[in-house]
Amino acid sequence: MDKTPSEVGARAELEVAAGLIRSGRRVYLPLLAADGRVDLIFDDPEHGLVRAQCKTGRVSGGVLTFKVCSNTRNVPRDYRGEIDVFAVYSPQLDEVFVVPVDDVATRGCHLRLEPTRNNQAAGIRWAEPYRLRPVQATEPVPG
Repeated sequence: MDKTPSEVGARAELEVAAGLIRSGRRVYLPLLAADGRVDLIFDDPEHGLVRAQCKTGRVSGGVLTFKVCSNTRNVPRDYRGEIDVFAVYSPQLDEVFVVPVDDVATRGCHLRLEPTRNNQAAGIRWAEPYRLRPVQATEPVPG
């Protein structure tokens, strides 16, 4: 069964929030701003409170892609100045990636999961540095 864009977005938000909690962060949801550009806020030990826009990523050919702008009435609008990071859920990988808004272009982002066929390394944005890791069982979870 096909999912509506709202259902896809809601699942991404839920999976991102769960991933952030598993990584030891506190997550806060905007209460009265359903139409706002910030989907959630989380507390990061290095950066304090971080504003996140949640996206669903798609994997194809060893690359995770996601959109980094909204289109209202076919007018693209990027998120710079309104959010700090894109929190991207990949249903195919069942993983979350947290990408600073300053690390992406203005329309879309490609994160490479596998080496290129020609072994090109220059100019590649690898997914690994952005992968969200859960807190290990031996590490204390902030409480």
